[in-house]
Amino acid sequence: MKNKQLHLLAAVLSAKGVKQVVTSPGSRNAPAIVVLNRFPGMQLHSIADERSAGFYALGIAQQLQEPVAVLCTSGSAALNYAPAIAEAYYQKIPLIVITADRPEMWIDQGDGQTIRQRNVFAGYIRKSYHLPAEINHADQKRYFARLVAEAADRAIFPAKGPVHINLPLAEPLYDIEWTEEEALPVPPRVLPSTSSLGKSALEELAELWNQSTGKIIIAGQMTPDAEVVHLLSRFADDPSVVILSETTSNLPGIDSIACIDRTIEGIKEEEFDILRPQILLSVGGAVVSKKIKALLRNIRPANHWHVSDDPEEFHMDTYGALTLTIPVETKTFLRQLLDVRVFKESGFRELWSAKSKNRQLLHEKYLAEAPYSDLLVFKQIFEVLPADFQLHLGNSTPVRYTQLFDEASKFTTWSNRGTSGIDGSVSTAAGAAAASNVPVVLITGDIGFLYDSNALWNSGLSYNLRIILINNGGGNIFRVIPGPDRYEELEHFIETRHQHTAEGIAKTFGLNYSTANSAEELKPALNHLFGKQHQKAAILEIFTPNKQSAEVLKDYFKYISK
Repeated sequence: MKNKQLHLLAAVLSAKGVKQVVTSPGSRNAPAIVVLNRFPGMQLHSIADERSAGFYALGIAQQLQEPVAVLCTSGSAALNYAPAIAEAYYQKIPLIVITADRPEMWIDQGDGQTIRQRNVFAGYIRKSYHLPAEINHADQKRYFARLVAEAADRAIFPAKGPVHINLPLAEPLYDIEWTEEEALPVPPRVLPSTSSLGKSALEELAELWNQSTGKIIIAGQMTPDAEVVHLLSRFADDPSVVILSETTSNLPGIDSIACIDRTIEGIKEEEFDILRPQILLSVGGAVVSKKIKALLRNIRPANHWHVSDDPEEFHMDTYGALTLTIPVETKTFLRQLLDVRVFKESGFRELWSAKSKNRQLLHEKYLAEAPYSDLLVFKQIFEVLPADFQLHLGNSTPVRYTQLFDEASKFTTWSNRGTSGIDGSVSTAAGAAAASNVPVVLITGDIGFLYDSNALWNSGLSYNLRIILINNGGGNIFRVIPGPDRYEELEHFIETRHQHTAEGIAKTFGLNYSTANSAEELKPALNHLFGKQHQKAAILEIFTPNKQSAEVLKDYFKYISK
């Protein structure tokens, strides 16, 4: 076969367990598409827009928790992957990004669709690999196979994340000749292993942990893991331990404070001493709440231990108080700590719990009288959202509103909180729906939806996908966060005011479409959306008042902090 490195590429990826490949149409990558599509065990997904394709692959990899390849043609097509790659990097999602390229001799020579692709994602990739353009003897073959094998392994070890394979292909591109393949070089393997703390290090930590009367365990974004849930639940009975979690922590059923912003709103400086932990233990990835970051940066716990087996996170000082990195897997450390911890008599947990319960009562009281607004829409969603749905959240207001509702913590939840950009939430949910055996619902704002509407340009869009689009006519987050609403440029330049709807988009791409304009219309519309009668993906567009929604949320926080 001419371009015989393509068969070798497919064979090594397959040997490393790669089964899913997201491709985008193109010329330079066409031979690779042909070979991968005909290779046994490979499933290809064709997504026309490379930016959407990157996030679609990310959604599949989220669900499978195994590397997913994404393949594009040369030139600017590769640059469209950048947002998804950055998100995968910070969210630790294993993507194998394959960019077809011209041979080295044609770079910077005025050839069409040609840019400098070596290390093009250097700032947010685990590692980049530039493959040989030709294979003429056994050593080159072995070298090629070794590079591909290393790339596949590097997407998983020592921590998951995206890798880049740049694939130069010489012309003629389409003259693919199939012949009996030579024996495949056996790619090197990496045996899975786990590290743990040594006896003396564990004893040192146990001594400090067991004498401390106030400990906070804060969980950031995490992949669903039943063992982590079980281990953390065993800490919840300790009167000296408070667990703070978010919907994206994926810790259902744990006795934790799951509505952080609601609980700590309006905390005064004179309360800092009694709420300050002696030890802050952080696990998982990014935390949504800006309020808890600000609070912990202000009260400065004496000890902040961060658990991560990723060398690139060893000095991640989110709260400005990092004293110790524990370089082991989260569940390994929790198991070790449980073996040596003792309960410490303390009122610390009860203090935080009382504040949380008080705010919950005020939350319920306020919502009972709240006018129609974004906040009330979220209340109604969580009243009827079926338990078997997987929840995806767009950035800006959707992920923040959701943190105010205890009911949300029972769902398996995903959100692109690695970089927290609005791009790609629809595409990610679409990829997740394609790989999931449960229905998926995305709650998104109008700007994030419109920005990523090419996600629906997908002939394989799963009927499992439901989209709740909350359309308040602009980026309402800028009326909520302090600052932007003081300037006359707000409406025209900052919040992106518009009068667009999703009806035409739904019609163009053949999706079911419905609307709701009031609280009275919303409940039956939600019940219809979550029903089993849909044979294709569906959008429910909920229209809410822009300015009133922002004022309701501001009033809500004033009310619960009185």
